[in-house]
Amino acid sequence: LGWAKEGPILTQSRIDVPRNGSRLDAGTVTVAGVAWAPDRGIRAVEVQVDESGWQPAMISAPISDATWVQFAYAWDATPGDHLIRVRATDGKGEVQTDERTEPAPDGARGHHMIEVGVG
Repeated sequence: LGWAKEGPILTQSRIDVPRNGSRLDAGTVTVAGVAWAPDRGIRAVEVQVDESGWQPAMISAPISDATWVQFAYAWDATPGDHLIRVRATDGKGEVQTDERTEPAPDGARGHHMIEVGVG
């Protein structure tokens, strides 16, 4: 059916808050979500705002290498429109790729990103 014979288990991360398209007040905003890399675990999660450098997020203690972790990053939101990205590093030290691919044949890839406005 066009899918790979053996689907890889990819390192993934997702921003859950704030929501894409949100209008936010300036000041400290928590950027948070989840990351996972079943069988390898998550070593780190980083957040990037606009084209600034990647900043480390705090991550929760995982139950096991097979479970996801929650992450949180305290962002000093300034007025304007912003693009926020997230990436994870798995337990073996491999960083989630920014190369975007479709789900078929062996899984979607790329960094999750949202756009927000700060007033």
